[in-house]
Amino acid sequence: MLDLRRRLFEATQAALARAHQERDGAAAGVREAEEAVEHAEQASRQALEQGGEAGAAERHRIWIVRQRAWTEACRRALAERQTAVDCVAADVRRAHREVRVLERLRDRAWVEYQDESRRLEAIEMDQLAVVRHAQKMREGGLTE
Repeated sequence: MLDLRRRLFEATQAALARAHQERDGAAAGVREAEEAVEHAEQASRQALEQGGEAGAAERHRIWIVRQRAWTEACRRALAERQTAVDCVAADVRRAHREVRVLERLRDRAWVEYQDESRRLEAIEMDQLAVVRHAQKMREGGLTE
């Protein structure tokens, strides 16, 4: 049972590592999307400064709106990945706690076994001493 719990704990740790990688990828996506918005806004400002046509300004505005929408989608994806990381981290903590409980139970059982073994050994030694004493008494080896 302890081995099973340890394997489960290791599996949850691996899942946590994957969740962290996915979250980090989503965070990189947010950074890229924010940079794209900044680039689109910069390009729009340059186009306006150069005195471009009205259609170009409208295209830049639509481009910026799309970039911002994409950024928000990336932020939502990042929030979902962070939620997944939090859930898997809770699973890791729970699995680790279960492993520790079983290890403590195993250790306690081992100590109880050792105590009981010593107690039974002491009883056997007492019985052996009584038998030897009785044999000596029968053999007349004891003088009083």
